[in-house]
Amino acid sequence: MDAFTMVIMACVAGEAHCATSRISEMSFTTAQACEARIDDIARTMTREFGKRPEFKGRQVTYDVSCMDRAQLAAKFGIASSDT
Repeated sequence: MDAFTMVIMACVAGEAHCATSRISEMSFTTAQACEARIDDIARTMTREFGKRPEFKGRQVTYDVSCMDRAQLAAKFGIASSDT
């Protein structure tokens, strides 16, 4: 069974660049299992952003995708993989 990978892009209002993170866990064997972790991970990221004084009071938006290996390769233009 193919594992899913979660790709998270977090953008803080007023910042030129967004933070990205890729989380791949063997327990993500369905899209639903991957999606079930979204709230936990976004909550943790928001808490970390809140510790940075320069981000205080600024809005954070998230774009989260759960993709299997083929979807991930297509999204990022990977032609082939040895894994």
